[in-house]
Amino acid sequence: MSSYDAYNRTIKSTATPRDVEYRLLGQVTAALIKAQEQIGESRGKPTVMAEVMDALNWNNQVWDTFVEDVGTEGNMLPRELRAAIVSLGIWVSRETGLVQSGEGDIEALISVNKAIMRGLNPGRADQDEQASGNQVSAAPNPGLSASLDSF
Repeated sequence: MSSYDAYNRTIKSTATPRDVEYRLLGQVTAALIKAQEQIGESRGKPTVMAEVMDALNWNNQVWDTFVEDVGTEGNMLPRELRAAIVSLGIWVSRETGLVQSGEGDIEALISVNKAIMRGLNPGRADQDEQASGNQVSAAPNPGLSASLDSF
């Protein structure tokens, strides 16, 4: 058993679903912030462009997972919240496509993720932004939990 496996087991037994989701959004948002910084220099640099696209695709996958999760039978979130998450997921997918084609706004994707992070853990999100100069913490993440408790 690797130390990473032990870490994953510990996180799964001690972290709340909100903590796991917060950490995942922190990681993907940090990747989006880095992509935002690189997007101007990505033209003509395939490796940089690949990093930007990877961050955008990862964010889209996270939101696809959120949408899938709220659509599963037995999801305990209120109907209105589930509908809002689905709407945001559709918007994220559309905006991601626009950013990839050079027409969208990566800052908007970052802002949505930060807003969700504030909803998941208001005090921690504010502390993370202050401590990192408006950057988002990219702490290790063991995976995505089964549901969002609230915004």
